[in-house]
Amino acid sequence: MILVVDHQDSFTRNLEHLLANFDDVLVVDRKKITPTHIQDAQVIVLSPGPGKPDDYPETQSMYREILGFKPILGICLGFQLILQEEGGQVIRQNQVLHGVETEIEIIPNTRTYDQIDKNLRVARYHSLQIEEKSLSSVTKSILITGIDPLRKVPLSFEDLDRKLFGLQYHPESFLSKQGKRIIQNIHHACLDNIGGSNPTP
Repeated sequence: MILVVDHQDSFTRNLEHLLANFDDVLVVDRKKITPTHIQDAQVIVLSPGPGKPDDYPETQSMYREILGFKPILGICLGFQLILQEEGGQVIRQNQVLHGVETEIEIIPNTRTYDQIDKNLRVARYHSLQIEEKSLSSVTKSILITGIDPLRKVPLSFEDLDRKLFGLQYHPESFLSKQGKRIIQNIHHACLDNIGGSNPTP
């Protein structure tokens, strides 16, 4: 089961629809998460949401508790929350990107981008970003796997040792042409060595 920690974002149901290609999905408001929800989940997804990571202390606390015990994928807000907890700094970016399709420069031989063409474009909906210079303070096991080639904004990461993954962009958007394949790659990587199945949609 995939547990989506919901931050009341308008994209949450679209994300649920995408994730349902790979497993049963349970969406629960971040204030209503119980230990049973965590225990039953094979993968935990931190959803997009309005505001900044510090607006969600419940999710920050939960992240610290489950880190290393459950695979975690953070999307947009969830991406920022994870990297902030791991030493990064969230700042306001110069240009608000809302429903904008941009290029992403990827590391092609990573688990996230396995069998993904380098000429990749993704959907961006964010006014905050991880400050590039703060990446030097981020936990060393985290690999930045994708950046905005023009603005140098980090757009994705993975940490295979702790099964942590993050996407600043929205894979569920129709503007992210390879979104389904990217989620498939991450889902397979999350289930490695924990007895899960790897269905191919």
